[in-house]
Amino acid sequence: MRKLKAVAHTAGNTSQPLTLNNKIAMKKLLLSATALAVLAALAWPKLMPDQGKNTAAERPAAPAPAVRTQRLEPRPFESRLVFNGTLRAEQSITLHSELTGKVEAIDFRDGQDVAAGDLLVTIDDDELQAALSSVHEQLGFATTNAERLQNLFSTGSVTANERDDAVSQRDVLRAELRRLQARLDKARIKAPFSGTLGLRQVSLGQLIEPNTAITTLHTLDHLQVDFSVPERYRALVSAGTHLAFSVAGQARDFEAVVRAVDPQVDVATRTLTVRADVDNSARSLLPGNYARVELVNRQEDALVVPSVAVLQSLDAISVFTVEDGIAVRRQVETGERNQSSVEILRGLEPGMEVITSGIQSIREGQPVQVLGRESVG
Repeated sequence: MRKLKAVAHTAGNTSQPLTLNNKIAMKKLLLSATALAVLAALAWPKLMPDQGKNTAAERPAAPAPAVRTQRLEPRPFESRLVFNGTLRAEQSITLHSELTGKVEAIDFRDGQDVAAGDLLVTIDDDELQAALSSVHEQLGFATTNAERLQNLFSTGSVTANERDDAVSQRDVLRAELRRLQARLDKARIKAPFSGTLGLRQVSLGQLIEPNTAITTLHTLDHLQVDFSVPERYRALVSAGTHLAFSVAGQARDFEAVVRAVDPQVDVATRTLTVRADVDNSARSLLPGNYARVELVNRQEDALVVPSVAVLQSLDAISVFTVEDGIAVRRQVETGERNQSSVEILRGLEPGMEVITSGIQSIREGQPVQVLGRESVG
């Protein structure tokens, strides 16, 4: 019995150490698996680029954008410059009286055509007439007295001083007579030139003064149009240049011929004032009309591109050209333009190919496929 218990005790003690070893082995196995997972995670990104490169190399390249171009060549180019102008009468005044007095008569109607010298208004001149009569009488006596003293002086009866005083008094009265006569003439206001009167501004019996406007007088058969031109266009206008202009309310255009160009540039606006003559025998135009003046600017060898080819940003104006199959953006300076084309002053050379369609889908340095080429113009 003691042997059997000993064997049993030994068997029970042998099973416990085996369980601990198994636990230790399992822990080592888990640590090894974790280490392998970490190493695999670290190695995986290094393997990915090669796989990505192989995928990109296998992927087909995107086709180059299709564009159309025009070959840049010098050609005639015509543009129209527009300026703001004002029509003026050849002669235009506001009539005033040079005297202070009451209006005695009005001899015109509103809007009447008059000839030079026609009587328009008469100012009451009773006082002037009375003063003139008095001077006439005094002048008659002074003239007689001067002649009498001249005769007495020739016989030695009076001195030279007495004779000279009489002659001087006569001359003074003659001057006073001329002065009064001139004032009487001013009491009769006449048309200084032929033209058309404006609206009447005075009434019968009204007391008027030199600053009182009576009416206006304008010549309408011949007008002028004045407009300002930037100094850079000075070479385009000279005496004899023909212009076209339009006014509000008129369906047709009118013609004007440049009379003169102001020889001085306005330092504030850097413009020149131009004056042109307008035939208005049909009375279609009126002084003061706003005129939209057009000046044709024609060049025989301009570099021109279509308007759609010009890209404008806040800091630059540019166009795309094609050079060896590559899109190249070139900054340019533009000049005049018309409805469909823009003049290029700097930045392009004859023979260059300017992209005219497909511009929005291309970028600098990108290969492009040219579908068609043609000459500008």
